[in-house]
Amino acid sequence: MAMYDSELSLVVQALSSACGRPLQAIKQPRRDRLVLSLAGGVHLLLVPRGPFSRFHSIAKPPKNPQKPFSFQGACRAHLSGRLDRVEKTADDRIVDLIFGAHRLHLRLTGRGGGLWLCKGDEVLAAYDGPAPDALPELPESGRPSPSPRFTPHDEESWDLAARRWLGDQEVVAELEQLRTRIRREVKQALDRTQRLLDNLDRDLDKASRAPLFRRQADTLAANLHALPRRSGVARLADLEDPDVVHEITLDPSMAPVQTMEKLYAKARRLDRTGDRVLEQLDAAEARRVRFREVLDRIAAADERELRELELLVPRKTQQAQDDEVVLPWHTWYGPSGKRILAGRNAAANRRLSFQVSRGDDVWMHLRGRPGAHILIPMVKGTTAPLELLLAGAQVVLFHAGVPEGTSADVQYTSARHVRSIPGDNTGRVLLSDERVLHVQRDPSMLVGWQRR
Repeated sequence: MAMYDSELSLVVQALSSACGRPLQAIKQPRRDRLVLSLAGGVHLLLVPRGPFSRFHSIAKPPKNPQKPFSFQGACRAHLSGRLDRVEKTADDRIVDLIFGAHRLHLRLTGRGGGLWLCKGDEVLAAYDGPAPDALPELPESGRPSPSPRFTPHDEESWDLAARRWLGDQEVVAELEQLRTRIRREVKQALDRTQRLLDNLDRDLDKASRAPLFRRQADTLAANLHALPRRSGVARLADLEDPDVVHEITLDPSMAPVQTMEKLYAKARRLDRTGDRVLEQLDAAEARRVRFREVLDRIAAADERELRELELLVPRKTQQAQDDEVVLPWHTWYGPSGKRILAGRNAAANRRLSFQVSRGDDVWMHLRGRPGAHILIPMVKGTTAPLELLLAGAQVVLFHAGVPEGTSADVQYTSARHVRSIPGDNTGRVLLSDERVLHVQRDPSMLVGWQRR
């Protein structure tokens, strides 16, 4: 869709009336385009490269980005006064816009195209990077230019015809790019949701064993008086169905009553897991239904509908994109969109604690024992709710290898209160404003979380 030489010639001829107008403003809304505003409401668009490289006027200038590009600054520093001339190189898609001793040199020559600010033969700035010592060599001219793809409507100049036709073509292409991107992101969201549902189904299968452990505990409780302290395996008939025999492994180092208590505790944990899994299953299934509805609507959606559909799809965070390349830490993704980072090794721990972390992030670690440094990213000025802190503590216990059902102390503080120990290479740190959570390893607390 790049501009033909035949089209550019006609547009330059139509824009000759802009010569002599004073330059009033220079804007660079995107890296690949520059807008010159002249007196009398004339705004010239220069797009040096890409599928829609072109030169024509536009109705009104777009807004500048919050962080301006350096090329815009260079143009503002050197270009001023009137637009003296617009000169096109014969039989080539090259245009010079001349302002006194300075000029903008525009090439719409495909990959060799570009936009440069020059003073005589000196190149002062380039739109896409550092200024070269000299303008690049011109590419060889290709085949003769085809006839223009558009014609002016009644009382329409070639410049306005180019504005209308090329602008419409770019809008259509950008709309298709948006449609393609939303479709891709919806499919990715569906895949992630399906993986979550698969994990939740497995967790639900585990939770469904809670009644079995409770029946084993009841059976063991009824037979405690008959079991010796150092029994290895107890084979006991079920209290409700004598045809069912439970084979219960007993730890010789503890009394049978302790095994019974562990079975009851395991049943309670699985009950809690089941409750959380059912809640997460309902939410995940609702998301899957919503994403499928979005996918069905994409093909026929207009621009307004596509913008609305875009808001329904969770965008990949930069962190999630980076995770496609293996990072030195694990990332846990929660159902509410929260993340928990866990260092894989000592070097990763140092990076998390002293490079990745920000002041309000929550830093966690297993108290008094070696283990992964855990970081919970937080929005500036916010604090972590208890539910998130408890999930982070479970991640600490998981990566430290703490057995299920075992309790331990997890220390935590704001990342701003973590300091390195000079000369220490073991990964130890100094904390101020330390707080402690005494928690029991309970996998049900991480239902709905996924580790990558």
